[in-house]
Parts: sequence; C-alpha cells; structure tokens
Amino acid sequence: MDNNKTIVPPHLNAEVYRSDTTGTSTLTYLDYIRLHPDGTILVGCSELTGRYWNGGVNITQCEGKNKKFNKTDKNSISLTSGTADGCFVENSNKVLLCEDSGALSVWTSSDDAWKQWTEELSVAEHDNMVLSVDCLESGKKYITAGADGNVKVWDICDLVCIRNYDSAHTMAVNTVSVRPKSHTFATGSLDQFISLWDENIFQPVCDIVKNNCGIRCLQWLDENRLVFGDDAGVLSILDIRKPGDGTKLIEFPAAVHKIAVKSGTNKLAVCCDNKTVTVCEITSDSKINTIYKNGKLHSGFVRGLSWDSRDEDVLYSVGWDGELCKHNVNEKRTKEHS
Repeated sequence: MDNNKTIVPPHLNAEVYRSDTTGTSTLTYLDYIRLHPDGTILVGCSELTGRYWNGGVNITQCEGKNKKFNKTDKNSISLTSGTADGCFVENSNKVLLCEDSGALSVWTSSDDAWKQWTEELSVAEHDNMVLSVDCLESGKKYITAGADGNVKVWDICDLVCIRNYDSAHTMAVNTVSVRPKSHTFATGSLDQFISLWDENIFQPVCDIVKNNCGIRCLQWLDENRLVFGDDAGVLSILDIRKPGDGTKLIEFPAAVHKIAVKSGTNKLAVCCDNKTVTVCEITSDSKINTIYKNGKLHSGFVRGLSWDSRDEDVLYSVGWDGELCKHNVNEKRTKEHS
C-alpha cells in the first residue's frame, strides 16, 4: 500500500505554520480573578494546549451573574506569554500583571469611550514564571514571587526592583501574602517551607513552618494567624507567635490550589485541583465548619476565587472551563451540590 500521499515530507512541515489560519486567540483557560470595589473584574487566562503559549487579561464590569468566556472573545490585554497572577493598582483603570516569561508589566486604560489598554512599563527580572503578587503599600510597593525561587519588592511608580531576596527558597515560590497592618509578609514554596520576611531585612525573619510536602497557597486570617494549603490536600492554620507545625483543619481529596479570605471575617473559600468550591468558617478555637460546597457550576478545575466586597455572601470563581461563576454563600445552611 502506497502511503506517500499521507506522509508530509519533513522539509514541508513549515508550510503548515505559514498557512495557519487559526489565529492567536488565547484559549479560555482562566487562571485567576480579582474584583475591584467598584465592581470591575480582572480575569487572567493562559493558552495551555495550543501552539502559541500566550496569555491575556479580560477587564470588564461585573454583571453579577455567571459568564462564559469564549475563544473568540477579544481580550482587553493580549500578552506574549501566560499569566499566573495580577492585580489592580488602586483604581480599576490600572493593573499590574505577572507573566510566565518572568516579566512584570503595568497597564493603564484610556478615559475615552474606547477604553484602550496601554502598556506603561515592563521589566523582566525573574528568571522563570512570576507566580504570585501582593500589595505592600497601595499604589507604590508590590511583592512578587516566582518559580525561580526569588522574591522581589517593587516600586511600581518606575517599576524598579528595590529589594531582591535572591534564592529566598530552594524551589518555586507559589504564593506570597502581606501580613495585615504590617510591612512583613509570608511566602510559601514547594521546598515545604513557609517563611516570614520584613521588607527592610534581606534575610527571613524566621521559617515559620517546615511542612511535610510542598506549599501551594497561603493567606493571613488576621495579624497573627495564617491559613495554608499543600500538595497533599491538607488545609492548616498556624499562629506565628508559636512557630512550628501547623494545626490541621481539614483534608481535601486533591491538592489545595487557592485560598480566598473574606476581609474582616473568619470565612474563607478554598478550591483544589478539582471542580469544587468550598467555603468554611474558622471558629475562635481554630475549628473549621463547612458552610457551603458546590461541585456542579464548573466542568473543569477551579483556579481563581474572589469575594465581592459589596456583598458579604457573594463569591466569584473562575476555572479552566472558561466559566466565571457566582456563588451565593448562606452561612446558616451548608449547601451540598457535589
């Protein structure tokens, strides 16, 4: 049987790319969401299965309902690499984006009817993906953590790195979180350590905990307690006044990917490497109660969570299914939709 007609000669492979008409639209693998108090949402996405490995950001007004992001939707901002995190800079017309290329970029929108986004500043000083960002001083200082193991403090007025914690961890730093009412912050890494840092000191203040597996995410519950999730699916709480082992709160069936604490409360939302969104409340004696659980709204992994500051019972989630979902959390009754 003659197969010559079905085999593409090696020297003609490039023709496939020259005649490619699929475009460079970023697929709707949504990675994170940030919600501004004025109702503007920032949703970051990356192309995970295509040729281009680019990324993008959608910035739009929150409609207060579920929304499907399609491949044909035009991004507010198009990036040449994926994006794992980003945030608003004070106002909703300025954003700070982390890129998989190791770059950090500041974008602003015009005040006219077109709302065009323009890259104001960009610099690449991380040697690998920038995985997490948090605000140290609103509008001025921000902290990034990367897969290169480095942590950096930035003056974003000029986008200058003003402090570089080189080799802060020996493996990828998945998460960084600023301690409330303080200039200290905590980082969590795949090297199993959670470390406490002060922006004025080059060395860590202390290693708060040495876990038995990699740290995936952490958030401060208040000035002294933080909650963290790991690769084993365990959610734990730790009081930094007593460094050491954390107290196990609950174990999930998959690695804990993201934690979102509702400001001013003991309520937190959790998503893992699955389709379920869980909301829990931590009591004063560090016990945990599940008050909401939903595994039906998403058809793919949930990746991002954000509370609506305008309504204490509203939570938004995004995932790799391209869906933005609204959750109405009722504290009085646990809703099981799994």
